[in-house]
Amino acid sequence: MEIQGFNPVQARNPSSGGMVPKRSAIGALFLSMAILLVVTVAGTYWIGDLAIQDSRTIGNVHATIDVLNDVLSTYKDAETGQRGYLLTHDESYLTPYKSAVNLIPSQLADLDAKARAGLLPQQDVDQLRHLGDLKLAELKKTIDLAQQPSGSIAALAVVRTNVGKEYMDNIRDLSHRVISDKQQHAARLRLAEQHMSDLRTAAFAGTTIINLLFLLWAFNRIRREIRARHAAALNLAREQQLTAVTLASIGDGVIVTDASGRISFLNRIAENLTGWSAADAVSRPCEKIFNIINETTRKITESPIAKVLRTGLVQGLANHTLLIRKDGSEIPIDDSGAPIRGDDDVIHGVVLVFRDFSERKQYEKNLQQAKEEAETANIAKDNFLAVLSHELRTPLTPVLVTLTSWEQSDTLPPALREDVQTLRRCVELEARLIDDLLDLTRIVRGKLALHLEEVDVHSLIQAVVGMYRSDMDAKAIQLSLSLDATDHFASADPGRLQQVFWNILKNATKFTPRGETIEIKSTNAPDGRLRIAFTDSGAGMTPETIARIFKPFEQGSSEIVRRYGGLGLGLAISKAFIEAQTGTIEASSPGLGQGSTFTLWLPVISSWKQSPRTSSNSPNRVDGHRQLEILLVEDHDDTSRVLSRLLEGLGHRVRVADSVASAVVAAKQPFDLLLSDIGLPDGSGIDLIQQLRKNGDLNGPAVALTGFGMEEDLAKSHEAGFTEHLTKPINFQRLQMVVQKIAEQQ
Repeated sequence: MEIQGFNPVQARNPSSGGMVPKRSAIGALFLSMAILLVVTVAGTYWIGDLAIQDSRTIGNVHATIDVLNDVLSTYKDAETGQRGYLLTHDESYLTPYKSAVNLIPSQLADLDAKARAGLLPQQDVDQLRHLGDLKLAELKKTIDLAQQPSGSIAALAVVRTNVGKEYMDNIRDLSHRVISDKQQHAARLRLAEQHMSDLRTAAFAGTTIINLLFLLWAFNRIRREIRARHAAALNLAREQQLTAVTLASIGDGVIVTDASGRISFLNRIAENLTGWSAADAVSRPCEKIFNIINETTRKITESPIAKVLRTGLVQGLANHTLLIRKDGSEIPIDDSGAPIRGDDDVIHGVVLVFRDFSERKQYEKNLQQAKEEAETANIAKDNFLAVLSHELRTPLTPVLVTLTSWEQSDTLPPALREDVQTLRRCVELEARLIDDLLDLTRIVRGKLALHLEEVDVHSLIQAVVGMYRSDMDAKAIQLSLSLDATDHFASADPGRLQQVFWNILKNATKFTPRGETIEIKSTNAPDGRLRIAFTDSGAGMTPETIARIFKPFEQGSSEIVRRYGGLGLGLAISKAFIEAQTGTIEASSPGLGQGSTFTLWLPVISSWKQSPRTSSNSPNRVDGHRQLEILLVEDHDDTSRVLSRLLEGLGHRVRVADSVASAVVAAKQPFDLLLSDIGLPDGSGIDLIQQLRKNGDLNGPAVALTGFGMEEDLAKSHEAGFTEHLTKPINFQRLQMVVQKIAEQQ
């Protein structure tokens, strides 16, 4: 099957006339042979050079031995002259001695040169010089004594001490040892020289054999290459046909051009996409057939074929390209172009592959639409959760505050106190469930925000114990509190950390039988971290329960769920809070019925000490703290009435407003603390605090009281200037602590 105007073989190398030459294998073979010969000659030269160096070294060693023998002989001559003179007093016998004295410095200098050349150890030369100096001094001394009148007896006495003999023996022993070392060195060098000579002979022989074998292999390889080239010539036509069929069968559109950008081939898919037949398109400029524009700007776009011919690189277009077909209709496409190069690396044309992108564009459009709908639904869900939590929390506030005030009242009949405590716990449980669900949503979405500050962990534990004391008293549970850690300050979010302590203590109280004990103990671990352990004597856990206790909606066995209820969110949320504050939490239990221990580790920081507060005898102080003028802004009548009554019961004066407008008017009179709801009929608490601070009517603290408890709500209130954010239903003990803290700071 021939394809009009396109020859893939000639496209690779048009000048070959249909043959595609390979890189010359013969040249590679001879190049390898030449390299082998060069390596062989170089190796042989190197081995020979080593042998020559060994021979030279042997000569130098023998020369060194000769010098050593000469030095030894010279010292012997000096000693011989001395003895002759002492026996005869004939001056002629001193001639060998004098010659030796003159000759020895030059011989020692020669030995120094040998030592610098590495032929002798310098320390041996130095030792020989030292011994020689001693010997010559001894010889000179005896000669000088003999030359004095009646000095022969003294000279002979020196000789009889055998000092000179010992010097000469040492010189002789040192010389013989060094000479022996040099002779052994020379023998080793002769062996090495012989080895190098044998190696050179073996290299010559081995190289000759290898070259002969290589020539035989090269002959066979050349013959096979000639046969392969003949076979390749027969396969070129079949290759051309196969390439053409392949291009025609590709599922994408394929256009091939020559080096000038004129069409030489279109497959059937390209004909359908462009609307041009192969017969009409061949030899036409590519821009005429492949006419593309940008779907956004509607401007003509340079085709990938022109870019490839201009840059020589593979090119592609983004998926916002439209192909204008022959009939004027448009379709979105995706394409890429690549150069067709011959063995000479010259571009002989371009191959362009493109496809209809309509379905993909529609898929992306549908996907984007679905994403936008999901984001809209997510925003709507968040808004719904925020409004729902606000609407659920707001009516619980007056109920919880009223029940708390009744429970703390001395006038409450004992018969009703337990019922009031039950009602208060039920309301707190409902509020906790709302908070847990919202917290779980934040954790899953990765939007859990922390407000870290320097906190005293012991104080937080004591505050939680104080708030939960009545529940433990209701079950007659004994609490063992051992806060023994010396370093108990941490960088943490006090609200979140207090929530963790609350969840663990609540679980311990729930699962501990009546009259049993709960132990809270803090220590400093060996690694410096703060360790807090909550141990109860309650229901205990199995290893299977421990493995899943920190997962959402996990509560252990079905019997525990039926008996104790709950959603199983508290521990999962606590784990997320602790890990977000670079801490860890673990659970352990000896087994069912044997209690449980929850252990927390927190990194500590250097402890700080609060400056002592001076007491005041001001008449405007209540129970040791200042009486506050409080502006309460709350549009829920029941909540406003109950909070006003309870705050006034604490000794503070309260003014009430139910809207932004009325609060602005009320703020014209001085006040110490702003307690404001966020959701108000004519605006929000955010609007109110910003307006009051702008007008200069609010310079002190402000506390947000709101049913909106999402993380974004907390961030907005803190950013607006609220110093505290209390989520409804308001825990009056928590509110009392905040107000008392503010009063103490006034």
